[in-house]
Amino acid sequence: MRYCHEYRVSMSGALMFWILQGVCGVLADTVMVLKVGSSLDLPVQYPIESVLSVQWIFNGKTFAEYIKDQSYTLLESQFGGRLTENNDRVGVTVQDLQPQDSGTFSVYAEGTETQLPTQTFKVYIQIPITAVQIDKNQTWRLSTNSCDVDVKCAALGAENVSYLWSGYRTGSGAQLQFSLSPAEGAVTLNCTAVNNVSSSSATETLSCSAEHPRTGCSEDLLATLADWLHGVVGVYDLYCIQPPGVNLASLFRTCAAHSRC
Repeated sequence: MRYCHEYRVSMSGALMFWILQGVCGVLADTVMVLKVGSSLDLPVQYPIESVLSVQWIFNGKTFAEYIKDQSYTLLESQFGGRLTENNDRVGVTVQDLQPQDSGTFSVYAEGTETQLPTQTFKVYIQIPITAVQIDKNQTWRLSTNSCDVDVKCAALGAENVSYLWSGYRTGSGAQLQFSLSPAEGAVTLNCTAVNNVSSSSATETLSCSAEHPRTGCSEDLLATLADWLHGVVGVYDLYCIQPPGVNLASLFRTCAAHSRC
């Protein structure tokens, strides 16, 4: 006797179609985001007595098989040494997941009476966040008597990361810019980095101190002063006389003061 049942399936939330069991059964994709080093279980979601054979497929290539009363066959694949069988029910487990294991896993099963709907898993393997650092740069602005602060947050080694700021300032994104006055004293800024498999935070203490502007010297002025001094010293060395109106000791002290600008 031929059993015929209707299944309504949603593919990617857009395409709706009808499938007759016994022609080609496909269940809606399951999306999974897992961290590096974790495991992926791929069981058959049907009673073991109703399963005749199973194929486990990764990106179109079969890496494991099961035949009723003949147990499992693990084929050569990138999962070598990381694949275990499930003896309690029909299924396999991929251990110690790595970024290259991201892809599409399918479980194709034949029932004792008819083909069973194929299970499909879209799997993304992400590196967990292990450390977060905050880089800061601040510049004194004389016109406002405050510091322009630029901070950047970075999650080391991770990808697909979102950043949230809290504490003295709040915001999102890896970079934050703001003004800080000396009167506010020391302030605390927190950055939390988050991806689909982990989160981590870092804290930075900031303060702004007034900087006294340089007074009256520039590279051009120092260059002119050096040329003039060279000429004066040359006269002194040549004639062993001090030029009229020039106090060399005072002149050297003035030049030294300018060189500290």
